[in-house]
Amino acid sequence: MEIGQVIRKIRKNKNITQQQLADAINMTRPYIARIESGKNSISSDKLTEILDYCNVTYNEFFYMKNDYKIASKMNEFNYVLKLYYANKINEISIMKKGIREKYEGNGDIFLRHLYILCHCIENGFELNSIKEEYINEISDYLLSIDDWSYYELVILNNFIFLFPPSTAFLMTKNLLNRAEKFNDFNSDTKIMSYLFFNLLEFSIKYEGYQYSRIVLEAAKKYFTESSQFFEQTLIIFYEGMIDIIDHSISKGIEKCNKAFTIFQTLGHQSIYEKYKKDLDQLINKTMSTKA
Repeated sequence: MEIGQVIRKIRKNKNITQQQLADAINMTRPYIARIESGKNSISSDKLTEILDYCNVTYNEFFYMKNDYKIASKMNEFNYVLKLYYANKINEISIMKKGIREKYEGNGDIFLRHLYILCHCIENGFELNSIKEEYINEISDYLLSIDDWSYYELVILNNFIFLFPPSTAFLMTKNLLNRAEKFNDFNSDTKIMSYLFFNLLEFSIKYEGYQYSRIVLEAAKKYFTESSQFFEQTLIIFYEGMIDIIDHSISKGIEKCNKAFTIFQTLGHQSIYEKYKKDLDQLINKTMSTKA
């Protein structure tokens, strides 16, 4: 939908007349009518006033404008990953050629990153098969941005397990900075959940335990709502993992088992098996070190 169409739809849904809206934001009714019909443009300040008056958020507005779908660029990432999980690698290879042509035509960095993601998928996310310069290109981009937007969070989540540990750990500060500044920004919750727990898994796997502790404490501050049940259960699990790392093995196993009980009770067998495997690997590593 066009901006004017969305404004008209919101106004009518809220039972607000053009005159009421015009009076509220110090505009004339005919000008509002021309905005809604697409004959006049609107400044960002006036759009903000309209949305505030109608009690509608920017996220809702842009979701409606995109015909009740997530922004099309993010859909491209999601679509490629869906093809990957469906093992439709040939379709991804075909897409990759088109993505490269578009990138060469307009230089959109998003298309470059999408192309690299397709390359990684074609090679099964096997680090030895992926061009090193591609991974360096992604990491250089992320490290060049001081204040991350949602886009950078998505990029990190897609490539995190391909970075050298030292590089991934450097990015921790960007993630924590975003978490602190956008703590009340509900649209971040899902991607932040992926990133917090992927970073915890990554840091424990590569023995970056100081980062594990930092990320865990940040996750505990971030996921405080009672509705964030899944995240809080994973926090219990990782508290147990850190206890084991700190040689409180019995205490740690008890916490991990508490999380496992919740997953199994809720019927999440695959999640239980995944984290049980992580626990077993850590215990085996700990025992072999002590031996």
